[in-house]
Amino acid sequence: MYDVVVVGARCAGASVATLLARRGHRVALVDRAAFPSDTISSHFLWAQGAARLASWGLLERLKSRGCDPIPSLTFDFGSVVLTGRVPEVLGVSDCFCPRRTVLDTLLVDAAVEAGVELIDRTSVRSVRWSEGRACGVDIKPASGATGHLDARLVVGADGRHSLIAAQVGAQAYTNEPPLTFVYYSYWSGVPTQSPIYHMRPGRLILRWPTNDGLTCVYVGGRHSEFAGFRRDVEGNFMRSLDVIPGLRDELVAGRREERFRGAADLPNYYRTSFGDGWALVGDAGHHKDPTTGFGMSDAFASAELLATAADAVLVGERPWKQALGDYQRRRDDATANGFRLTLSAASLDPLAPHLQDLYEAASTRPEAVTRIIGVLGGITPLGGGFSRRITAELAESESLAESDDSSPRQKLAMDLLREPGSRTGGSGR
Repeated sequence: MYDVVVVGARCAGASVATLLARRGHRVALVDRAAFPSDTISSHFLWAQGAARLASWGLLERLKSRGCDPIPSLTFDFGSVVLTGRVPEVLGVSDCFCPRRTVLDTLLVDAAVEAGVELIDRTSVRSVRWSEGRACGVDIKPASGATGHLDARLVVGADGRHSLIAAQVGAQAYTNEPPLTFVYYSYWSGVPTQSPIYHMRPGRLILRWPTNDGLTCVYVGGRHSEFAGFRRDVEGNFMRSLDVIPGLRDELVAGRREERFRGAADLPNYYRTSFGDGWALVGDAGHHKDPTTGFGMSDAFASAELLATAADAVLVGERPWKQALGDYQRRRDDATANGFRLTLSAASLDPLAPHLQDLYEAASTRPEAVTRIIGVLGGITPLGGGFSRRITAELAESESLAESDDSSPRQKLAMDLLREPGSRTGGSGR
């Protein structure tokens, strides 16, 4: 009998397994893959995600495996470009762009070191039940007879097509359709020092350095264009780069090292993530478009929240439904700002005039750019988001100006320089 069986051994699942094992619980971690193993990913780990790895003692390991820190980012909107540092989160002010073959293997290794029993190359066939309560899973190894694992808690960390979510009947209570599709691949001979987000109407082109000296280039488009794009992936991918002067020529001068990978099944939802003897974590319980790159950081956050709640239950400090219900509420609160921001960004609409003014006002002030990057990265909420009402209030607020002669753009930039927690600031997560 295990205390916890975790189904899915990637960012969320391996993390929650590690954290529970470190607290003395007996944990099994099941995955049909063998590691190293790749998966579709945005690759991007924001500073808040890196800070959690640091708190778990794993960030230096990531660095040692050829994943260099990224202290600054560039957001290119065509009409205005912002380049600046990432805000600090718990002493960490760097982002990272790891291959999942590297990051997921690191996380699985950490779980095994913590005492987790890894059961890889094994599929989960169904959830086991006893008197209406989940009590384990039926499994089928790649080679061998079917069997089962008994547990006090079954955790589904098996992605957006979660078998566990389907088996327990978890319902979506927020559900928005896919907004974008994506394709990406990896190039050698294309030096990239830091990530660049190129945003154009109907297209998002991302370029970032990753492991093994490779540059990953990502093209996103509106979901309605997916069928046409996929008919000639390479041709449409390369033609999309033409909106960024010189980028296509740089890639042609380099060498594509792997096939194109793509996805269009990218819904935006929250699912009920707890019940009698079960819980969901990571994409199994909450997923959003990859445009903002929040997935891995949010997976770490939800893993930490679930581990805390499950531990309280397993040691007898709190009732199941109370603790796991608090987990779901805290997860939703922690990701709500990023969910709204992602839905807005994934529309791939032209930059609104009020945001154009805001970004231009801030572009020459490093502190202001860092504040904006904090908002775009889900680190620092700014009011209710970049709403027209908020920016209009900033422009009209004489109290933020150094003099009565200050222009609206100067007032906007000055407000961005104010400390978090001010009228338009807010604390990071």
